[in-house]
Amino acid sequence: MIIAFENIEDTPSAHKKGEAVVILQMMRTFEFAFSIHLMRNILGITSELSLALQRKDQDIMNVIDLLKIAKQQFQEIRGDGRESFLTEVSLFCAQHDIEIHNMDDIFIPTLSSRRNTQSFSNLHHYMYDLFNTIIDLQVQELNNHFIEANTKLLLCVACLNLSDSFVAFNKEKLVDLAKF
Repeated sequence: MIIAFENIEDTPSAHKKGEAVVILQMMRTFEFAFSIHLMRNILGITSELSLALQRKDQDIMNVIDLLKIAKQQFQEIRGDGRESFLTEVSLFCAQHDIEIHNMDDIFIPTLSSRRNTQSFSNLHHYMYDLFNTIIDLQVQELNNHFIEANTKLLLCVACLNLSDSFVAFNKEKLVDLAKF
């Protein structure tokens, strides 16, 4: 998506015009495209889980399954999905005339101080410092909200569900619930 500021002269002040130009320039960078695509992928993975958690009549078993699926998808994208993700971002940038960084070049920070920085490649910055870190933070956040012991407890409680004549009843889970 490209934002056009065709009638930017109509803005009330030159200051706002300058701000708009700076914002547009920032939006037309590889780093911005990379970040937006990463956010879109993360939201795509977590959206179904989020919607399920907001429902008042949600089945615990379904939530646990969705949680497992989300974690698995994060692990897949972090493992084998990095190259296809980088290709997707590069194609987007090519389609919208955004400069694509050579991943073998040395990364040059744009916003932070350039002094006292270590030399590493663009690939390292984008895929390890950004991509992996953000994915790991998302998995950690899910783990913090859904602690394994609590998840097991919820699964045990779910065996007492009255719907469908106790179809979810499970003696082993009931014994585990008693142990908790």
